[in-house]
Amino acid sequence: MAILKSPSKIADRIRGSLIGGAVGDALGYQIEFETGIKPKQVTKYRNDRGIISDDTQMTLFTACALLWRETRWANRGIAMLPPEAVYLGFLDWLGTQQRAPEHHSVSWISGIPELNCLRDPGMTCINALSSGKAGNLGEPINNSKGCGGIMRIAPIGLFISPEDKVGEFSSLTCALTHGHPLAILSAYTLGLIIYYTVNDWAIEKAAKTAISKMNEWQPEAYRNSRPVKINWDEEKSELTELLEKAISLSEEELEDIYAISELGGGWVAEEALAISIYCSLKYKDNFKDAIIAAVNHDGDSDSTGAITGNIVGAKVGYKNIPDYYKNNIELKDVILELADDLASGVPVNEDGDITDKNWLKKYLI
Repeated sequence: MAILKSPSKIADRIRGSLIGGAVGDALGYQIEFETGIKPKQVTKYRNDRGIISDDTQMTLFTACALLWRETRWANRGIAMLPPEAVYLGFLDWLGTQQRAPEHHSVSWISGIPELNCLRDPGMTCINALSSGKAGNLGEPINNSKGCGGIMRIAPIGLFISPEDKVGEFSSLTCALTHGHPLAILSAYTLGLIIYYTVNDWAIEKAAKTAISKMNEWQPEAYRNSRPVKINWDEEKSELTELLEKAISLSEEELEDIYAISELGGGWVAEEALAISIYCSLKYKDNFKDAIIAAVNHDGDSDSTGAITGNIVGAKVGYKNIPDYYKNNIELKDVILELADDLASGVPVNEDGDITDKNWLKKYLI
């Protein structure tokens, strides 16, 4: 189900996506709740140190849970579905933010001090995870379409294969904490955009194909253990119109801050995705310009920065992210370690056994 081995070019892109997301998150986190932001107001880290927010925290726990799940599958031949594993990873993250119900930890990163800091965690995520229930498509846990449901999706697009599972698992992972159809459809679309981009598609082709796939998707769900049909045609049309507007705006000679205002503030999932698509297309080959555009607006700057960084980072690769941004980002070594583990997949020998003791120590817990 996962990418078992990646060429070095894709490995560099996976690194670029995870580091890129952290960079955008850190730049935007500095001004997330400010208003009256001017174009290019923020271009560097405060005190030259990029401090991540809950966006990157949850992204790293997503990656860790996927690798834990894949290791169990390789070692034992049995494992839960990826979104169920990610739910356990989110409970680990919840435990770093507050006293949470005890459960079997799946995340070796849980003890890292920087991941045990409160970085303005989204209350929708906190409340949903504290409920003791996992949301799903047929039984939504709430009606939230906050961007917190999609800003953590990148590892699914970077790791899961084949493509028909990427959108599905991205949507199910979003639904764990956010139940509104627009959030779930946005997650479906973003997961595929990242999947296509890391596999060397042009960002425009990736976005348009993902939008098309989202419109074709017929979600399967259960309510009270019975299969139910879900009709989200109205929400699909609404999301498609907004994302196509983002693509169109990226082709116009309009100052970024004004173009972004046409798409919203990014506080909700569909707006955050639209802003990120706009910035990723407008500056598809220039990581720095894409990130600066993505964070300098009166909205959820860290999430639009993180998503844009995930997309453009997957396109240009780690080697093409400016040294200033990647060398001064918090938890650089941890992020790269997880990225490299996603790229390599579970290390098994010719007999199918895992012999890497360090890997077992991290992921067979």
